[in-house]
Amino acid sequence: MFVLIRLIFAFFRLGITTVKTVPDPVAGTEQAGALIPNSALVQQLGALQQNASPAFGNWSQTVIPASQAASTYNANAMVGGVIRRLSTGGTVIQDSTDTATNIVNAIPGAKVNQTFPMILANLNSSTGVTLAGGTGVTMAGTNVVGGLQARLFMGQVTGSGAVTMTGCFAFTLGSGL
Repeated sequence: MFVLIRLIFAFFRLGITTVKTVPDPVAGTEQAGALIPNSALVQQLGALQQNASPAFGNWSQTVIPASQAASTYNANAMVGGVIRRLSTGGTVIQDSTDTATNIVNAIPGAKVNQTFPMILANLNSSTGVTLAGGTGVTMAGTNVVGGLQARLFMGQVTGSGAVTMTGCFAFTLGSGL
């Protein structure tokens, strides 16, 4: 009887897997309805071990010096980043985003409708910063960051060369910046 049970389990063991209905977020690690290929799994584990996985999702910080009257924000700084804008004088500064194509390319494995946060902090007390969209970037919501404010922008990939940046809400900055 014990031998028969072992044979039954041995027969069904190879077929035990979950049916996959959506693609894996890490490309190449699984196939529809099949077990994970060993080579892809080993490759992903090796990348994690060497900390070679994409940095998307980790916050980064970019400082734009006060000497720049107008600036174009680099796509790598925009996706999941904090941009600290230093400025001087009393006139409003008009900065712009990178192109939508560059922004999409800066997101590993970007897909339509994927979102990413960006915080723009204006460290000047008397000057506002207006953020304009680069080629293929549509601005929505409020795109002005007042003096000593930070604004959360939510970016959304709307196509291979199209991004929408929505100004969500602002934070008032205090001392100790």
